[in-house]
Amino acid sequence: MFDHCPLLLNTSGEIFLKRSPKFKFEAWWLMEETYEKAIKESWELGTGTVVKKLERLQTDLMAWASMIKIGREGLKARLIKHLDMLTAKERNDNVMAEIIDTKVHLNMKIDKDEMY
Repeated sequence: MFDHCPLLLNTSGEIFLKRSPKFKFEAWWLMEETYEKAIKESWELGTGTVVKKLERLQTDLMAWASMIKIGREGLKARLIKHLDMLTAKERNDNVMAEIIDTKVHLNMKIDKDEMY
């Protein structure tokens, strides 16, 4: 019995080092409201073969996910800053209600990040 293993040789002398990061579907994408819209827009704008459209979709989804992450971090930072400002204020019913609301909103964002 023979053990055959194919080998690809490049005899042109060119060096091929281009490696794209592996594309991974992230389950947290499904929790984002704009997920379906991002897919539809990318697919409809893509032209060419199905392979070309899938390549474009991959690139677009990676960019979309990056923007979502940046937006999440910015929102958390703004909520923390707002909470700090509120805790520095003199306490009354309105300020306490806003502190509670801000803490709830921040905790929801943190919980969502943990699910990601």
